[in-house]
Amino acid sequence: MIMVSAIVEVRAQTRINYTANNYITVVLESPNGRYEFKSPSLLVRYNRLTDQLECSVLINSLLPTSDTIPPTMAYEVLYGAKFPELTFEIDVPEEIINSERSYAEPLNQRTYITLQGITNQTRVPIVFVPDRNRLSFGTNFDIMLANFEASIPVRYLPVLTGRLLINISNARWVDQY
Repeated sequence: MIMVSAIVEVRAQTRINYTANNYITVVLESPNGRYEFKSPSLLVRYNRLTDQLECSVLINSLLPTSDTIPPTMAYEVLYGAKFPELTFEIDVPEEIINSERSYAEPLNQRTYITLQGITNQTRVPIVFVPDRNRLSFGTNFDIMLANFEASIPVRYLPVLTGRLLINISNARWVDQY
């Protein structure tokens, strides 16, 4: 009888804390109206090495807010099959994270947005409400698909302007260490 033994290597996984259940709204603008999609699946974490809030939402989690909107429209327009995530990296200095005072006015923070595999940098107004071991924030801004060299599927060209409106309201990150 031959016995074979296997050595299994177990690697310690780096703990990456994401706060879930944050809402994001993505609106596809049309000359005749708006196509609004919402997801409760925005993930948020704070990267202490880069001093950035890292936000990520799966395109397939964006659901229409009305039954008159084609359910796969956002997925098709944002090419979710090829680029499954929409991500934001927001510069947030550690003094804001560690602060215990609210910022009444939005701060224009440098933000890196990745859409259809292209990352662009822009300044985005963000409202921060820090508290011990947590940070709540919100933003409202728009982007143009053309600025990302992003394409719109032919069937949606006559319907959409190429402008996306993004709203993140009362999202939170909690330091779990």
